[in-house]
Amino acid sequence: MKLLAPTPDQLSQAFELRYRLLRAPSGQPKGSERDELEAEAIHRVLVDEQGRVVATGRLHRLSPLRGQIRFMAVEPGAQGQGLGAKLLAALEQAAQETGLEAIELQSREDQVGFYQARGYRDLGPGHTLFDSIGHRRMARLLPGAVTRLTQTWHQTIPVSEFMQVEGVSFDGQRFETRASFERGCNLHGTLFAGAGYTQATLTGWGRVWLELQLKGVEGEIVLARAEVKYSKPVRDIPHAWVRAEELDLSRLALGRNAKVPLTIELADGLTLEALFAVLPPKG
Repeated sequence: MKLLAPTPDQLSQAFELRYRLLRAPSGQPKGSERDELEAEAIHRVLVDEQGRVVATGRLHRLSPLRGQIRFMAVEPGAQGQGLGAKLLAALEQAAQETGLEAIELQSREDQVGFYQARGYRDLGPGHTLFDSIGHRRMARLLPGAVTRLTQTWHQTIPVSEFMQVEGVSFDGQRFETRASFERGCNLHGTLFAGAGYTQATLTGWGRVWLELQLKGVEGEIVLARAEVKYSKPVRDIPHAWVRAEELDLSRLALGRNAKVPLTIELADGLTLEALFAVLPPKG
């Protein structure tokens, strides 16, 4: 199988595949498999040895940093070979190359597990297609989101740049950071308590920020309360992490503050029990 950006002929085959698998079974007319975004969207297809399109998918931009994947379809006879995963990865790569940081999609309910296994978060009920086919809204963040978070820290919080705090990874639940040990050590050759507290606070703040980006909502994050415990000295590069399956930000939609409790760990030597508040955007 070859993964390609389609030629005009291959794109026509992709539209036909879309129609047969996604529209015809529901009695929809020809033409319903396309929309007004086809010309500006990014298309990918998988082609067999005979040159036939056997899988197709599309990515289009929703906003400067957010995109949506639609019209994923794999020929029934070619299913079970990992083609859907390969196609999804190609669209995600294209999204990164065009500067997108978040991808969302509407998954048919019987396909939710496929997307969850590839890092997508179920954000709740999506649309009901043709009044009969239920969907779930799903999303995931790309590495560019963590990069922008680090840049935001360094541009707005000078101590974060001095300490070289940076995001390492985010899988939709667990967020990890690291910082310079040399920039945060004390006269005893261990990590200064204030440096550990600062990194842990930024890690929790960053986890909330990433949740906002994942869900595509806005809010102002503040630290409302925190209690720190130190169990042993930190003598090496400090890594901090926080894990939360999902943060409840539903109150923002009501114009009210959302409260987010988090437990942040740093190098097995510090635990920060923190409560963050997310304020609705002003105006």
